[in-house]
Amino acid sequence: MADIKKFRGALLGGACGDALGYPLQNFSVARIQHRFGPFGLRTLVRDVKNGRKAPVTDNTQMVLAAIDGILWADAKKLDVLDGIYRGFMRWYYSQTGEEPKRGQRTWMRRQPHEREFCLLREKFMHARRNPEDGVLSAFSKDFRGSVRVKINDSKGAASLSRAVPVGLLYTGDSKTAFDQAVKAAALSHSNPLSYYSAGALAVIISCISDGWTLPKALQRAEELLGKLHKTDPIISLLSAAEAQANNRPAGKSGTWDHIDSISSLGSGREANEALAIAVYACLALDDPTDALIISANHGGRSNTTAFVTGAIEGARFGEAFMPRYWADILEGAEPIGFMADRLFYVYGKYHK
Repeated sequence: MADIKKFRGALLGGACGDALGYPLQNFSVARIQHRFGPFGLRTLVRDVKNGRKAPVTDNTQMVLAAIDGILWADAKKLDVLDGIYRGFMRWYYSQTGEEPKRGQRTWMRRQPHEREFCLLREKFMHARRNPEDGVLSAFSKDFRGSVRVKINDSKGAASLSRAVPVGLLYTGDSKTAFDQAVKAAALSHSNPLSYYSAGALAVIISCISDGWTLPKALQRAEELLGKLHKTDPIISLLSAAEAQANNRPAGKSGTWDHIDSISSLGSGREANEALAIAVYACLALDDPTDALIISANHGGRSNTTAFVTGAIEGARFGEAFMPRYWADILEGAEPIGFMADRLFYVYGKYHK
């Protein structure tokens, strides 16, 4: 059985990484140093306009929307993917303020699984925080995206965050975690690079929350990817991340000592790049908090790379790895913790 601390760690760790990377998103290294000092940004930044909380982005919103859907599916005996789609559409309507489509109007009402807590009523779920281009457009369509039904050609890294709760739900069942995460990603990302990267992350989360080491979890992810077409760019970047981490000079742990390695793996805007950067940070740094900081301080999509790093490290070490005050200033910390506990409850029902 998995440990509830790993569920909470993965979700809170991902959210803290998201919040850490948000102020750095698309900043150059020079601009990061100018704004936050020579060592980069090393802690969460409060926003006075946001109730002095460190804001999260669509990465965390989509994780919670996915869990909302999983809980919904459990309560109404729906297919898990159908529940996740409902959760995503609620997020879409919250972001856009659009009138729900025919047949979906009741989805915006309080549901049976929300007697204790209603995610839809959380203000931060309605805040638009630079969601990835194309995600909102994908959910605006009159049909659902899938591996067979293309909705766009997006390779974007926003597909990764939803893989985390899927990986947790299927802790110990990496093949199902992979398959379900691929389907969940394909709802809005139709390029195999994106949805198979999400599948790989779900495998990593599924395995490490079951007690596997990260290298063994990566081996399992690469094994599943190797059986499919169009996954070579994902496997090659994961292998490069492992090689870079293994070959790093001993004792190098300063913020910028890893920037060349991270840059060689990409910007993190594409899903395989963000996954590889996170894997590198987790393997290269012994301290998980340092890994989170390193994965945020670069010139790419910092919130996503740090989100993935935080989720992996949280699943490995539990929520205790983060500075305690981070959770105190993190936007949505209480709802995230509650949703983690509810996800663990559903996991427990699946594994009786």
